[in-house]
Amino acid sequence: MKSLCTDGGLAGLSIRDLPLPEPGPGEVRVRVRASAMNPADQKVLGGEFIGNFLHGKQVPIVGGYDVAGTVEALGASVTDLAVGDEVFGFLAYGRGTKRGAFAESAVVTASTLARRPVSLSPTDAAALATAGVTALQSLRDLGRLQAGQRVLVVGASGGVGSLAVGVAARLGAEVTGICGGAAAELVRSLGAARIIDRGTTVPDPARYHVIFDAAAAHSWLAMRSRLEPGGTYVTTLPGPGVFLGMAVAPLFGTRCAFISVAPKRADLELLATWVGEGMRVPIDSRFPVRDGRAAIERMARGGMKGRVVIDVEGGF
Repeated sequence: MKSLCTDGGLAGLSIRDLPLPEPGPGEVRVRVRASAMNPADQKVLGGEFIGNFLHGKQVPIVGGYDVAGTVEALGASVTDLAVGDEVFGFLAYGRGTKRGAFAESAVVTASTLARRPVSLSPTDAAALATAGVTALQSLRDLGRLQAGQRVLVVGASGGVGSLAVGVAARLGAEVTGICGGAAAELVRSLGAARIIDRGTTVPDPARYHVIFDAAAAHSWLAMRSRLEPGGTYVTTLPGPGVFLGMAVAPLFGTRCAFISVAPKRADLELLATWVGEGMRVPIDSRFPVRDGRAAIERMARGGMKGRVVIDVEGGF
């Protein structure tokens, strides 16, 4: 099968023919139609140190976590999916993932996939998977966001942040988004009631029940004065400032957390339902899988308005 892979580093990124993988017990093999580019792919394919903890060390490394496609083979004990089912989801972020979805076929744990409804295109399904579940688990589970509460989304036009705006609105929250001025109309159309230009120097007097730093641009310490008592700061990347915040925040009557996203069928199904009801999946750009390096470069430039999608089917 054709795959976008590297022995290490972006310079070695190329299309190669690799053996077709066989699903093990509890797994299925999916014929991939679409995927999406995540910051983790930059780290794994770019050979960054942290990438060693996000992907197995099997060489060549095949990137890609998000997957939308068709089930083409079942492993032992899989009874809840059938060959021919249209599915979507994402591979786990960890060393257990040996081969990614930037390939004609990918092996995925069956219980983490959801059936893709006809109302959700393969492109939107791939774009929705990791970023949508990250937003949902950050806001609902870690942030404990409730209807009527105020939430601040930092990086509200990015891959995760743009979906977080829609998720927060679906949860019934009043959403304020921080983004570049050029993305203000997009973020407002996704469900934000209020926009803060990230370049502004005007103080924001509002306080929030949840601050979701989708861009990992700040810290609990920098944002704590903007939290309501009992409020939560959630970010997407761990680090010394996050661990300090987790230890100190309770002393100030607040909480600090970082998201470690886990693929869950129920969460994917909920997100698909919301999209069917009108929640948007913003797409910044699309690249055929053979142009994976250009997709990574697009992410590195920043200023995205939604997700970077990888067209796998027909993209080699």
